[in-house]
Amino acid sequence: MESSYPLSRKKFAIYGFGLSGKSVLKFLKRLKVQNYYIWDDKKKVVGQQSFKNFSNLLLEVDFIVMSPGIDIKKSRFKSILLKNKNKIITDLDLFFMLKPKKINSIVITGTNGKSTTCKIVEHILKKNHKKVHLGGNIGQPILDLKIKNNSYVIIETSSFQLNYSKFIKPTMAALLNITMDHLDWHRTMKNYVDSKFKIFSKQGKEDYAFLSQKNLINSFKKKKFESSLIKIKQNIYNKIIRKIDNEYLLSKSNEQNLLFAFFIAK
Repeated sequence: MESSYPLSRKKFAIYGFGLSGKSVLKFLKRLKVQNYYIWDDKKKVVGQQSFKNFSNLLLEVDFIVMSPGIDIKKSRFKSILLKNKNKIITDLDLFFMLKPKKINSIVITGTNGKSTTCKIVEHILKKNHKKVHLGGNIGQPILDLKIKNNSYVIIETSSFQLNYSKFIKPTMAALLNITMDHLDWHRTMKNYVDSKFKIFSKQGKEDYAFLSQKNLINSFKKKKFESSLIKIKQNIYNKIIRKIDNEYLLSKSNEQNLLFAFFIAK
């Protein structure tokens, strides 16, 4: 699994020691990585690193694994991080850097409906006797999942994670919708949209992209991504809706979630 990225010989800085940071540490230990350093602003010192020490270490490491909630422009390490943005990755990147080829990944993002859509897709696949794992922003951190070959990994991801990601390459990537949100963090709508579109940037011709909003479909085409575009069509939903006997799923708010789940599962 390490043929493309010999991570055990790399140096890492883990910035942020919450749920995802602790997950990253366990992952690095499993890979027998020897050189890693940890910092958390709220805890002041983790792993016996002083502020000055960690500042210097950020210049030396190969990768800076950033927790999603950290805003570079508000960070006490702002100037160093901005100069070393090419080193910044997330736990999602570590997963995709070492992901076996015999795993199908389904990454779902959007302003609204991510969790519900992930759960519906998980339910459908399990009902059809598929090996399924669910993680990311929903359930366990992605690096904590014990994944076997020939299985499906459903990952809910936020714009914060995607903003820092560099190696994410889903088999199937779905962008449900985009409305104005998190602009206090992303600063502009363009930055927010660009972070969401990262789920398509590394995909190849063998991968699939799922979109429904016309403006997002047009942007996808302009950016000339390589993956096959699957347009979510309302007329398909009208045909299957009569077969669903579940008041919660039939609510107007779940219409789009069901549509995406149907096309992804298909």
